[in-house]
Amino acid sequence: MAGTRTVSSYSSATTFGAFMPSYWDSVLGENLYPNLYMYQFGTKRQIPRNFGIDIKIPRNTKQNIVQLVDGTSEGIVIGTCPLSSQFISGTLKQFAGAYRHSDVVIMTALSDVVELSLRDISRDLAKRMDSHTRDQLSAKGTFVGGSGITSSGGVTTGSVLKASDILKAAVLLEDADNPRPPDGHFPLITHPLAIFDLQSSLTGNSWLEVNKYGDSSTVGNLYRGEVGRLFGARVVTSTNVKRVNAVNEMSAAASGYRSMMFAPDAYYVTEVSDMTAKTFVKQLGSAGALDPVNQVASVGAKVMFTAIAADWGSERRMIRIVHGSDVS
Repeated sequence: MAGTRTVSSYSSATTFGAFMPSYWDSVLGENLYPNLYMYQFGTKRQIPRNFGIDIKIPRNTKQNIVQLVDGTSEGIVIGTCPLSSQFISGTLKQFAGAYRHSDVVIMTALSDVVELSLRDISRDLAKRMDSHTRDQLSAKGTFVGGSGITSSGGVTTGSVLKASDILKAAVLLEDADNPRPPDGHFPLITHPLAIFDLQSSLTGNSWLEVNKYGDSSTVGNLYRGEVGRLFGARVVTSTNVKRVNAVNEMSAAASGYRSMMFAPDAYYVTEVSDMTAKTFVKQLGSAGALDPVNQVASVGAKVMFTAIAADWGSERRMIRIVHGSDVS
């Protein structure tokens, strides 16, 4: 779990079961983290204990307070600016899933039903968490239309994602004085179908595939789903990118996607840790009198999590690229 192991609750009719929780936790982590595409770009915040389900994150608003002091103004006290701050907030969500297994399945299955169940649950948890993050962000940020479309509502299915759209998004983020990530590239997440449209429109050597990165520090820290770099962006693909239609910035009868590009601190996510992610393996007989002849066992996991969009307004830390696709 990227160095993290979760604490699980375990009920067993045998002494041996007490040795297993850390293993189930590792199964959860190994299948949860690799499928969290949106989580990786968010600024992580720990959930404080005993503060309720509403998370508040303070931030200072950007102000121009630095003044030039030269020889002609020596000894003159500079003016001061009051500190302006605000809270952005979100509500914790609980994501959970579980399977129930009969004693017959447990005794006759050809493979470990507990491990298979946890792998399936953790992958589904990751998709639900990513969908929540996506939905919190997808209507935010500055609009850029595919194929150079400038008006929201004017994007058609044929307004595919092009290199110029990515370049425009990166330039808009840089123009807003956003610091670039340490590697100098803003992350962009888009649908795999859009990669076909994008690469089909490219000429020359502008696209750099991940296996051709010359920077060893970048190669060792690839984003999950990263496929290449282009015009100041590191491109990541996920099938869980927001689908949009005529109701969401597309023209009539059109359908497409919202790709997203982020500057640092564009949004926050609560940290997935041993406090927030837990596994639950209940063996046959754990229900006591409610299961008198030990016929039912269960396997489950849950995560407390939320994503909070930082509504930066004129600071512009997020770009949404609305585009169609030529691939059906």
